[in-house]
Amino acid sequence: MAIEAQLVFINIGWMVNYAGPSSNDPTLGNFGHLKTHDVGHEAWNFKPLRGKVYGYVPRNARIRLERLGGARAAESTSGVTVIWIARNPRNGRTYIVGWYKNATVYRNSDAITRRRSSEFEVHYQVETKDGDATLLRPDARVFPIPTAKTKGNLGQSPVWYGKDDVFRKLVHDYIYEGRLPPMPKKGSPRQPDPELRRKIERAAIEHATLYFSSPEGGSRNVVSVEPYGRGWDLEATAFDESVLKIEVKGVSGKAILAELTPNEFTMMMSAQHRADYIVYIVTEALEMTARAHVFRYDAERSNRNEAVWVTDDNRRLGIERRTGARLRAIDVAIGGA
Repeated sequence: MAIEAQLVFINIGWMVNYAGPSSNDPTLGNFGHLKTHDVGHEAWNFKPLRGKVYGYVPRNARIRLERLGGARAAESTSGVTVIWIARNPRNGRTYIVGWYKNATVYRNSDAITRRRSSEFEVHYQVETKDGDATLLRPDARVFPIPTAKTKGNLGQSPVWYGKDDVFRKLVHDYIYEGRLPPMPKKGSPRQPDPELRRKIERAAIEHATLYFSSPEGGSRNVVSVEPYGRGWDLEATAFDESVLKIEVKGVSGKAILAELTPNEFTMMMSAQHRADYIVYIVTEALEMTARAHVFRYDAERSNRNEAVWVTDDNRRLGIERRTGARLRAIDVAIGGA
């Protein structure tokens, strides 16, 4: 099963933007360096420099160019599609986070050196034009990488060439045609009852449904579970069959403020559900300016005494415990400067 592009997968630390070090966007991962540092050299992998982007490969790993159509004695080869993959710290699964098309790939880690700041001089093995680089937003990172300890799956090396031809074809079609394999259809179709729900609630539910079923939200299969009292409103199933449990709140104004029932708050804080639980607050829900504020549990920053919930731009959720809970955004970014 031949495909036009040569593919190679590089396993890196997880970030939101890969646009340089930021206290609000640390590099997260299980690599030895990242266990003791907040910044990995992959932090700049999607930050352009003079019209190009440069890709860091962890652990000084060599790339077998002969697997990518290059000559055995060559030091580089071109026309490669490099797929960047990373482990999502929220659920422990590894996903495609972005890619470079038409990339030049070098065999050794010291092929290219670029100074990215006064403190960091980074060695790169991959380069391409800025326009050939695509970074997925976190919600759109739904293409899973097989990591179970089975022959052919991703192993300990950061460089991987894909499980087999069938898997590589699926990835190729995803990148070049935007096509995910059919996802399983689970749950019942959404049946909103207009007599029981106010306009603002319906608008917020519709906003969340459209977002999570869109490519930006991961092209998930979204169903309503509102009638079942599970403690969340929507379930959104991704291609890898992981399910987000989404509690939707709508408000008419700009203030990010919502109240949870005791059952909703229990589910939100439950160790069983919180890694997959989303608090989706829509402000100005009935206006053209409606905006979503999406809060997720952050296991890295939480501890036994405090559960931390943040947006992708690191706005933190303040939790005022009542019979249920009142939620509001606070303007203090987590982490020091």
